[in-house]
Amino acid sequence: MAKPKTPWHALLPGGMKPAAYSLDELRAAKQAHGFLTEKISGPEGIAYFIRSFRYLLFFGIACVAEDKYPPLTRCWRDLEKLFMHDPAFDDDLFVQSWILFDFPFGSARQTALDYFEEFLKQTDVGPQLQPFIKEARRSRLGLHQDVMHTKKVAKLRELFTGNVTSAVQSVEEYGKGEILLIRTLAYGDEVFMFGDPKGFPKEAKSQIEEMVEDKLVYFDDDGSTAAQYEVFMKLAGPYWMSCVTKNDAMPILAPDHYLTYLKRR
Repeated sequence: MAKPKTPWHALLPGGMKPAAYSLDELRAAKQAHGFLTEKISGPEGIAYFIRSFRYLLFFGIACVAEDKYPPLTRCWRDLEKLFMHDPAFDDDLFVQSWILFDFPFGSARQTALDYFEEFLKQTDVGPQLQPFIKEARRSRLGLHQDVMHTKKVAKLRELFTGNVTSAVQSVEEYGKGEILLIRTLAYGDEVFMFGDPKGFPKEAKSQIEEMVEDKLVYFDDDGSTAAQYEVFMKLAGPYWMSCVTKNDAMPILAPDHYLTYLKRR
């Protein structure tokens, strides 16, 4: 995605001139513009996704700061306290992407991504970000077992669905047959792992499958285990965070923990 040519001060609220703001406010706005437009190293696809995600992240944080959507604020604040400072999630993508891509808090189960899409209709960068929005909306966490991998490609088979994916290799080292908890995003003919995967040894496969099967009762049964699994992986982000945290004192959250953020407090 080409960098937008919009000057940094165009991001200021209300289209007001820089003279209307304090020095600290201007410095923060300029830093935000640099964060959104800096050059991202790596393949074109992952650079596009990271840059696009930063726009969404900027939007999401602004919504939380303004408490525009109280359930989103409750979700962000709680998961920030529980996980965002945990070394297990230092990629700054795993927790934040679940909140912004997957958490359905609107009256019609809209996510932050849906509201972001509406917001972009008022801007000139909307068309550039639309492919990201479409792919992010489709995405979810998944349990993918290593079939084979080289320095460039990782071939993965997903548990329960059996889907096989060939992804651009972005993990420095993992064992043969290891099971990776990861979100994937497709860009053209390439598939990328979005964030750092969480690994489980191949010997734990049966235990993981049994654990997931036991949790599917939290979601509607349409007669298809694979379909239930897909809903489970879309909505149970906090559950998985509590499973892979480095905080041994953290209890395992319920698969439908997200419902607690929808309740008025």
